[in-house]
Amino acid sequence: MLPIATLVATSCQLAGIGGAALFGPIFLLVFPILGISLASPAASVASALLTEVFGFASGLLGYSRRGLVDWGTAGKLCVVSVPSALLGALGAGYLTELNPVYLRGAYAVLMLGLCGYLVLAPRPEAILEEECEVPEGGDPDLFPDVRQKTTADGLTTYTYLEPRGTAGGVVATVGGGSLTGLLGVGIGEVVLPQLVRVSCMPVPLAAGTSVAVVVVTALTAACVQFVSLAASVGGSDGGGGLVAGLAEVVPWSLVRYTIPGVLLGGQIAPYLNSRGVFGDEDIERFAAGLFGVVGTAFAVKAVIG
Repeated sequence: MLPIATLVATSCQLAGIGGAALFGPIFLLVFPILGISLASPAASVASALLTEVFGFASGLLGYSRRGLVDWGTAGKLCVVSVPSALLGALGAGYLTELNPVYLRGAYAVLMLGLCGYLVLAPRPEAILEEECEVPEGGDPDLFPDVRQKTTADGLTTYTYLEPRGTAGGVVATVGGGSLTGLLGVGIGEVVLPQLVRVSCMPVPLAAGTSVAVVVVTALTAACVQFVSLAASVGGSDGGGGLVAGLAEVVPWSLVRYTIPGVLLGGQIAPYLNSRGVFGDEDIERFAAGLFGVVGTAFAVKAVIG
């Protein structure tokens, strides 16, 4: 799983998609075919989320060291995304307890939706070029709505508009956060386009800010799901029973390989991006095809059982 985790983290972070989008299907679809199974479908989703947190935390370290995170904006988005992820995570247990067919169907819709998103959604660079207009000069003293952020090396200063909330943006963030809590992916796909479209935030800074939101949101969802699982196994008294439950439900033999793998992938992806090894269209075409295949496989599995 270590090389697989590295490949998944590298591919997903190059495409700007949460790693749980592929780890969930691997745990839920591929593992049973190989005769491997985790404790429950809920444990599979929680494990995918936990692995994603470490992968994106690795990526966040790279962005923050370069001064490419607007922490204030990330905090405002987390105020909406974290409670939404909390509610989604609480609902995940009910979804997985009903019938495996429902979970497979939900993942089929999610994967095919991500495929369509990558194929049809405009590139952030295209949004900047077509829709964004920052006042010339961008002096915050002359234009109160303009913000500036200088990178850690002091060589680049980004100019963008003061982030402002919109009804559509709030609804999208709530939906993305809830979906992340439920199935492990969604928040990053709605945050980055918002930052570019509404605030005209340059893509490198928007990507770093989006990664910060993903880390906090996914961590919230993973913690809630694992605590819920542990409480059902080891008791809910908050003492030794809960600790024993956590020790039982966390698949340590799995995450001890996936976590180092995604930590490595979280550093490889920024390196490849900075070198321009792969073109954006090639990356998105590959990811869209992969999600399309996975979504189709889940749909077939949901129908035939």
